[in-house]
Amino acid sequence: MTEMTISVTELTAFCHRSGDIDYRFRPSPTGVQGTEGHQRVYRNRPASYQPEFPVEYHLEGGLTLRGRADGYDRVAGIVEEIKTCRVHPNTIPESITRQHMAQARLYAAMIAQSEDLEELTVRLTWFNIDDESEVTLEQVYAREELSEFLAQSLQKFSAWLASVTRLRQARDTSIEKFKFPHAAFRAGQRDIAELVYKCIDQGGQLLLEAPTGIGKTAAVLFPAIKALGSGKHERIAFLTAKSVGRKMAEDTLHLFHDAGYRGGAISLTAKEKICLSPGKACHGDDCPYARNYYDKLPAAMLAAIQQPVLRRQELEELGRQFEVCPYQLALDLLPWIDVIVGDLHYMYGLPAVLGASVEDPDQRWSALIDEAHNLPSRARGMYSASLAKIDVLKARATSSTVIAKSLNRINRLMLDLQKSQWLEPDFESLPELPPGLVEALKRFVSDCGEEQAGDASVLHRQPDLLGVYFSILHFLRVAENWGEDFRFELSRNSGKQSLQLQLNCLDPARLLAKQQEPLHSLTAFSATLSPRQWMQSALGLRAETVYRRQESPFCADQLQVSIATHIDTRFKQRASSMVDLAVVLRQWLDSVPGNCIVYFPSYRYLRDTLERVLAGNDLQSQRSVWVQEPQQSEEARAELLVNLEARQNMAAFCILGGVFGEGIDLPGERLASVVVVGVGLPQVNRDTEQLREYFERQYGHGFNYAYLYPGMQKVDQAMGRVIRRLDDRGQALIIDQRYRLSEYRNLLPPWWTYQSFQGS
Repeated sequence: MTEMTISVTELTAFCHRSGDIDYRFRPSPTGVQGTEGHQRVYRNRPASYQPEFPVEYHLEGGLTLRGRADGYDRVAGIVEEIKTCRVHPNTIPESITRQHMAQARLYAAMIAQSEDLEELTVRLTWFNIDDESEVTLEQVYAREELSEFLAQSLQKFSAWLASVTRLRQARDTSIEKFKFPHAAFRAGQRDIAELVYKCIDQGGQLLLEAPTGIGKTAAVLFPAIKALGSGKHERIAFLTAKSVGRKMAEDTLHLFHDAGYRGGAISLTAKEKICLSPGKACHGDDCPYARNYYDKLPAAMLAAIQQPVLRRQELEELGRQFEVCPYQLALDLLPWIDVIVGDLHYMYGLPAVLGASVEDPDQRWSALIDEAHNLPSRARGMYSASLAKIDVLKARATSSTVIAKSLNRINRLMLDLQKSQWLEPDFESLPELPPGLVEALKRFVSDCGEEQAGDASVLHRQPDLLGVYFSILHFLRVAENWGEDFRFELSRNSGKQSLQLQLNCLDPARLLAKQQEPLHSLTAFSATLSPRQWMQSALGLRAETVYRRQESPFCADQLQVSIATHIDTRFKQRASSMVDLAVVLRQWLDSVPGNCIVYFPSYRYLRDTLERVLAGNDLQSQRSVWVQEPQQSEEARAELLVNLEARQNMAAFCILGGVFGEGIDLPGERLASVVVVGVGLPQVNRDTEQLREYFERQYGHGFNYAYLYPGMQKVDQAMGRVIRRLDDRGQALIIDQRYRLSEYRNLLPPWWTYQSFQGS
């Protein structure tokens, strides 16, 4: 039998959950608050009490059961399981209490055997983190009772374990024979694979910059899977910022399966996208897919693990077949799947879906971060939060008396902030959080929990209240991570109720490092990870991180890059240079055949220039013109990709750094050339200037960190859309006076040859 280690928590979740999905008691407290709550309980326990008591149980055949009991008092003969809450324990459903009591009994059974005890008292303690009250449930069990309970649990688990073991054995056998699925490695791919395998073997961190089109997804997944078979790690998380990256990973895993690999993989989809009952509360009283979910779960899980790659469509089909929530099914499958594909927030969010599993010392995780240059900006968003006064008032209007009282308390604090002295009429930045704000927000969440305990769908019937509830939950999670890299900001306009509170994360590096610390290994890869020192610090990577810039497999003449340095695209000069810009664009589109994407730094600049390009010109009779619009639907965006594949002479006008600026794969004749207008610098506004000032204080390179490097990343990514395969050829034109300067030229991809654009 293949050796396997599972946690007591996993065994409990599999064997001792029943009834409906019930999210009402999950959002609060947060993980940090729960840990603090445990510490407060420990301070009230006697000297003989041992917190975080490790337990281990070995079965014949290779199964090891491990965990940590929250507390064990050898003198008193008590094993304790502690659960923090913000509601009275009497309101918590019996099914949840039974599950937590079962977990405590399993710990007690293992302790009774290892300590050779005749009986133990099993205590379940609910600790309210707001009023610090404790409510306990105790039961004395003889050793025989506990042993029988453990044996029954393992027996119930045995059928599932047998299935998982068979699949694990098939996986390991297949990995031994598994070869790279393509006929041969592309130039550079073998080097990447060797670097990633070495990183996993040594449990390190790797920053890998490699040209677009080299085949990075297959090159990093292949060694990670080979490392599963050699026992270098147990779990793989492939994380990406964009859906196209997720699809690339899914397609690669299917390709691996066709080549003989027999491991499992799952692709995570956001709850709101995969929900089969939109608008319903996640509770059996409201949603049929939540009703009796845990009773239907074993059959659904058994069917699920037989499939090689569980994407959104497979999970939805399983959800309908077994009438279970596909989102929750994916979460319950996570402990049993080797490769997890998902958005960055599953690893880095607050809270992180993968957080508890990654922190398990028996589960060594390796993270593969696709298009890693996106992570810092995404993390800034994940670690920032806002709360609008008008939303608080709207929610109060439809709330019960108790919740309205909590919202009144929050509103009064906001009024005090609104009336305080501001340095600017519409904006204020404070070094610390206002006194009493966090406590008032916690009180509101607690009151909502009490109401949900009596009525599961109370928030869902009041959309304004539900929105504020989730905003405040996130606000509290961000506030827990407050530090010198945050600012508390107030903003308002002329509206009476326009006040908005903002927790603004300036630099997410500290929190990224914290989330990455439990990982066994991390490989961050992208075509644009230069300069090294900037990306290494922005990603929160350790000083000893290995950096490698992979050589391009392409010939220098495969992408002919022209530079037009006679046009000034800076904001204040755009109006005066727009006529000349339109002339250059027409010359390019007239002289370079094939599909072309023209990238602009803003929608307004795009529209104004396009108007001049089309004026008195027959461009539209020669080419199909497509224009990206703000808030464009997914269907409308997909239209461009379809048109590029079907037509050979399109001109698409898009936004630099937007959805079409990176991540899209357009090989062959789908894209013949690109034009980049400008140098991609972020807009000069209060937020970016605040970043510049912060980075200047921290690193002495404020302009570079806030403007230059992020801007040139967008340019490099746009240029990387053209050459995707070894036999591709194409052209690029970049337009701006600043390309005359070495600080800009040195940030362009080094593998191409650059020439001056002469026009016609």
